[in-house]
Amino acid sequence: MNTGITSLAKLPEMAEVYPFAGYEPLFSIIALVFFVAFIFKQIAMDKAFHEEMIDHTPEAIATPAE
Repeated sequence: MNTGITSLAKLPEMAEVYPFAGYEPLFSIIALVFFVAFIFKQIAMDKAFHEEMIDHTPEAIATPAE
């Protein structure tokens, strides 16, 4: 397999070797927003599940803090 590169002297003149070069900060922000939204959604779903679980029990369930 030959890449066509014989010397590193012209390395700064080479083009990007992958698509969407330069968009890394944008993609990082999008990933961070998705992660934060996912965590908040999970917390809300867990809270709702635990509230429903406590409401449907015949007797009160002691919390770990009690």
